[in-house]
Amino acid sequence: MSHLWRNRLVLAIYPDHVAWLQAAGGLHSRVTAKDTVSCAVDKAPSWQGALSMLPEILRTMRTGGMRVTAVLSNRLLRYAIVPNPDSARSREELGVLARHAFERAHGDAVADWDIRLSDAAPGRPALASAVDRELVVTLRDTVTAAGAQLISIQPYLMAAFNHLGRIPQAQDGVFVLAEPERLSLLAWKQAGWCGVQQVYATDDWPASLYGILDRLTITAGLHDHHFFQLCAPELVDGESVDLVPAANGWTVEMAAPAWPSGLTPIQDRVFAGAMLALS
Repeated sequence: MSHLWRNRLVLAIYPDHVAWLQAAGGLHSRVTAKDTVSCAVDKAPSWQGALSMLPEILRTMRTGGMRVTAVLSNRLLRYAIVPNPDSARSREELGVLARHAFERAHGDAVADWDIRLSDAAPGRPALASAVDRELVVTLRDTVTAAGAQLISIQPYLMAAFNHLGRIPQAQDGVFVLAEPERLSLLAWKQAGWCGVQQVYATDDWPASLYGILDRLTITAGLHDHHFFQLCAPELVDGESVDLVPAANGWTVEMAAPAWPSGLTPIQDRVFAGAMLALS
């Protein structure tokens, strides 16, 4: 199967730019090409400008036969907790449960969304993501027209947690993913998801983070002692937890990825979202 991993393309899609990586190799990927392309954010819906650039990106890359993974910025996504996915007796009923979780917050707009449910431990709540269905269709059609194969569409929050996150069994906690203009927070209690929130990230977001965390711990019903894991590879150099001072009752940990050959954390932070989908 080594030929399947010989040439891969990862597209990280944001409202205002697309960052892409071409990689070779399997378990230990090596980045062979990279670039970013910016776009205006004056089109509706917010993803339209970024996806309008994909045909030219794919043509330049000569992507015929290439396997493509897309990572979607959290600015393009909504998230919800599905309390009891095990009560569903079929895939259809599971889809209804996930849809209801979004309808409670967003109403009729959910009819036009593509909703995916993450894996959950038996008896535990699940995390669901939603994105405009038209985005998914346009992305798939564009990649197929370029002669490539779209093998995965990954929400950034799920890609980051699957790559870097961990849940200590003895502690409730929160995983925070920071990207430009967006903080995404995922909370767990007794090893099951109990809350998810997205917040606009200002330039001084570290100073306001504990206030945001405190509000989430109250709404999610977390206990007094928490584990807090911060993932901010697009915004932060190094692995220091000094960025966010520890508060009483919190154990703070930075989730720092191992950068592959061909990328460096200082010069290539803009590619962090794409990089997390390489392995």
